Amino acid sequence: GAHDSIAFAKRLQDAGCDCVAVHCRKRSDKHDGMADWKAGAAIVAALDVPVVLNGGIGNVNEARSVMELTKCHAVMVARGYLENHGLLFPPSRSSTTTTAAVAAAAAAAHLAAEYLDYADQYPPPCYLYIQKHLRWIFRSELQPADPTNVNYSDWRPRLWGFLVRPYLRTIAQFRLVVALYVKLSGDGDGDGVRAPESIQHLVNDVTFKSVRKAATSASMSG
Repeated sequence: GAHDSIAFAKRLQDAGCDCVAVHCRKRSDKHDGMADWKAGAAIVAALDVPVVLNGGIGNVNEARSVMELTKCHAVMVARGYLENHGLLFPPSRSSTTTTAAVAAAAAAAHLAAEYLDYADQYPPPCYLYIQKHLRWIFRSELQPADPTNVNYSDWRPRLWGFLVRPYLRTIAQFRLVVALYVKLSGDGDGDGVRAPESIQHLVNDVTFKSVRKAATSASMSG
């Protein structure tokens, strides 16, 4: 409980820590439980050093609310940034999409394309970082709700599994995957997802087969 957490945090402070970061969920809650901000506030009040709190913060308003409620010095975001590296920016009011589903699909496509632009400029240690990051970005759009009952005639679970194929290793290949997502989401009709600029030229001709072929070509040239 909070009492044990406070006692442990005080031990860290007494040992010389200049700052303490606290995850405000119980271990048993994992990613799904509600953060206990009352416990976080109690820890903040009990310590003399700055306290950073964490626990499912999903946007800039939630970050401000947690800081105001608990009086913590800062918040820490982990999983949320993997899903959306722009989550602490104010929400855009310039969207011209027509439905919530199209808006969500467009957001995922643009986040993925932007992330790949950054990954191209600042390469991660290996391709696995890119695979995992894209899986977080597309999780809410592609991951089957029930992994024991998957309809593989639907392109979404197919693309979800496709993202972790071991032959996908280059930025060019992952851009093709994002282009395939845009195409399958309905790009080209009036209500479809508009392709991000960096992949617009890829959308018309991309298929699962062409992505696999590109992976084979990259392997042969590597």
